[in-house]
Amino acid sequence: MKKLPFIVLTFFICSFVPIQAFAITGLGIGVRGGVIQNYKNPNLNSLPTSKDFLKEMSVAGVHLKIGTLRIIHLEGSLEYAWKKKEIVLQDKVKADFTINDLSLNATAKYFFSFPIVKPYAGAGAGLHRLVYKISKGSYSMYLPENQNTLGFHGVGGVSFKFPMFPVELFGEGRYTVVQSKGKSTKYTTLLAGFTFNLP
Repeated sequence: MKKLPFIVLTFFICSFVPIQAFAITGLGIGVRGGVIQNYKNPNLNSLPTSKDFLKEMSVAGVHLKIGTLRIIHLEGSLEYAWKKKEIVLQDKVKADFTINDLSLNATAKYFFSFPIVKPYAGAGAGLHRLVYKISKGSYSMYLPENQNTLGFHGVGGVSFKFPMFPVELFGEGRYTVVQSKGKSTKYTTLLAGFTFNLP
């Protein structure tokens, strides 16, 4: 059962290749960054953190874009989100609580055909490595929710591509649902970045 997320994600990525490989029009690589907002994991409710601790979290990553003739672009991305906060445990002991989310994502995006400004919408799946750690000095404790798990997301955004210019700018909103233990982990991500289109 533990290998099921890997199998599903591999199938999701490979299912696009036979259909679209003959229609590749271009490749692009780029970087992205932004914030995760309203990170909701019910399994963390028992921790002594302030209510606004999970309101915002930083995220950064890289991506590979595959363009096709059907105005559907495939995108693979590797992203890392993190947050650190000092909390007070029992007996007034202070410790650091750290959240890490490393994800490998595959997304299909449909681009509406406009000359320069191109809105898009899409959906995809990702494999997430969730790590929640409490540390005090040399002591570290990993919470039971640490796991490799599958997530699904929907995206919407706008891309700016100028003629004869290889760099494409974009802004994007994404809603993610990760299948964590118990209730699902849910959050919204706001991203911006650029893609360098290869010749």
